Amino acid sequence: MTPLDLRLGPPRSPRAAIGGVTFLPRSIDKARAALPGGHLGDYTLEGITAVMLQKFGLDVAAFVAVVAAAPSEDDVAAFVRERVPPAGIDEWNVYMQRRRPRDGDRAAALELYPWLDERPDLLLSLDVLEEDDRRAFAR
Repeated sequence: MTPLDLRLGPPRSPRAAIGGVTFLPRSIDKARAALPGGHLGDYTLEGITAVMLQKFGLDVAAFVAVVAAAPSEDDVAAFVRERVPPAGIDEWNVYMQRRRPRDGDRAAALELYPWLDERPDLLLSLDVLEEDDRRAFAR
């Protein structure tokens, strides 16, 4: 896959799924940004991407290598699905639908996202990440 520059726009929505795996498209975008010629901007592979890969028994560096070698993101999804049983993917998707920033510690989340003080309605990580992307690229 080709490199991606995340200074030009955010990775895909944290709600996006491919191969039935929520957050995988966003992680693919971040892995593409980590390739030579790409740029992560303010994003990292640590955080939720690393948590997802750990839950799937995959290494971050190995995942980036798979993305680099894959002809398409469908091939990356197939790679993940070959290694993770359906129950593990289902468990991940449920986890992501319920996950709160900083494991529900709002004070810690406010340190990372100070604007959350203005948005008490945003409780889930998925919503917070979408809003953070929107704010970062609202220029």
